[in-house]
Amino acid sequence: MRVLFVLQYPGYLRYFDSALEALSQRGHQVLVAFDQPHKQPEGLAALESIDGDVEVLDAVPRRPDIWNPVARGIRGTIDYARYLHPRFEHSSYLRDRMRTVLPPLTRFLGRWTTTTAERTARIVRVLLACERAVPSSRALETYLRRIAPDVLVVSPLVTDQCPQVDLIKAARRVGVRSALCVASWDHLTTKGLMRIQPDLVAVWNHDQRREALDFHGAVAERIVVTGAQCFDRWFDRTPRRSRDDFCRRVGLSPDRPFVVFTGSTASISAPSPEVRFVKRWIEAVRSGPGSLKELGILIRPHPYNCAHWESVDLSSYANVAVYPRSGANPVDNDDRADYYDTLHHGAGIVGINTSAMIESGIQDRPVFTIVDSSFDETQTGTLHFRYLLPENGGHLQRATSLKEHTRQLSATIDGGQAPSARAFTKTFVRPHGLDVAATPRLVAALEQLAGTVPEADHVLPVRLWPLRAGLWTLAVFLVVFDARRAQRFANTVASLSMAAWQFWKWRERLGKARKRFRSRGAVL
Repeated sequence: MRVLFVLQYPGYLRYFDSALEALSQRGHQVLVAFDQPHKQPEGLAALESIDGDVEVLDAVPRRPDIWNPVARGIRGTIDYARYLHPRFEHSSYLRDRMRTVLPPLTRFLGRWTTTTAERTARIVRVLLACERAVPSSRALETYLRRIAPDVLVVSPLVTDQCPQVDLIKAARRVGVRSALCVASWDHLTTKGLMRIQPDLVAVWNHDQRREALDFHGAVAERIVVTGAQCFDRWFDRTPRRSRDDFCRRVGLSPDRPFVVFTGSTASISAPSPEVRFVKRWIEAVRSGPGSLKELGILIRPHPYNCAHWESVDLSSYANVAVYPRSGANPVDNDDRADYYDTLHHGAGIVGINTSAMIESGIQDRPVFTIVDSSFDETQTGTLHFRYLLPENGGHLQRATSLKEHTRQLSATIDGGQAPSARAFTKTFVRPHGLDVAATPRLVAALEQLAGTVPEADHVLPVRLWPLRAGLWTLAVFLVVFDARRAQRFANTVASLSMAAWQFWKWRERLGKARKRFRSRGAVL
């Protein structure tokens, strides 16, 4: 079969390189294209280690018609509206991030932080109807006809205003089967909504399956649980360097055990707060009980949040090193071996909220975190972080203070028994068994999809014709009039919408007041 992978940017290759290789080795023709080919270009290094032929195409074209700004506005509004649900009441970090993609016409929604589940569902239903009313792009239909794939695989599909929605619509029009492969552990809970249902949704585990059903309205029969193929490379692996050689390489004393602080992305752990926290953490460890005073400490910056570490001076602390200072994305064989050795030789892994906690669990290494006020919203304020907690079957040792953390760290370093991560790994990473790799299951699911009949394109229901006409009128207005006049118009409509909403809220409060008076025997 001929498989086209459309990924947001080259950095996504590290999630799917094993699947690309397996498909190629099985005789399939594998093509890769990107929405943003110039973002994280170092991710292309993952293709160099693939034993097989993978062809990289030019960037996927964006729809050039008048529907593009309207479609982006609808999707940005959906992406914010989902976070009005009560389940995200304490997730201000996620909600604030999506507030920035609200278009002028619906910017008034940004004044809300939460509402009822029923009202959120109504808002999302209306917006999904608007999405459905947006027609397929003829340019993308032509693009798919020219490439002629048997299966279209997209990822992530759920980022804000993602143009891959238009690609799924075009695939339906031209009769190409489509699949969403979930790339990361947080994508279904920290991004936008699917907005459109592909023919197949490949998820890691049953937790993600539940997220796809509950949050995204996915069809149960279309979901397949494959395991996390991006972590297959960490199983059945051995260190490249001995512990002594590794310690000398990074600048730590081989005579003492060491722990690793693994950095997070800038959105999770902003540069300045991260540095301040790490310095407080080092001082707490050095003043901690047992052998912590001489414990080696290795800071491993996140590859996309590392610039600030190049100039940080930690020379006043003994047996502390930053490695690699300029960051390293484990996308090629050398960097992956180095990363594996880092986790393997460390006596414990400390972090804020990072997938390194999962990768450490695969090696059954002790993993620690401190719930700090600097990162409260990006830890407990995110749903995926909770999967790591012991009460949810995770292996993470969580402390609410540095003092509690140093006690936990000392107990483990000085010979205590840390919680095993094997149960979590079996549930979250390889739900079909620790010895059952995820990549072959994902490949089998795509091969099976290729043998199915493509979903026919649905004709727009008559009830949605007026909606399409209204959206087309808005699209024409945005094209014909300059941006400034369009902005004034949008602001006017937004003000009128807000006034109408306030009136509706007033009527709702009045109705509740009447009910209260009637319940007391009063007549209003």
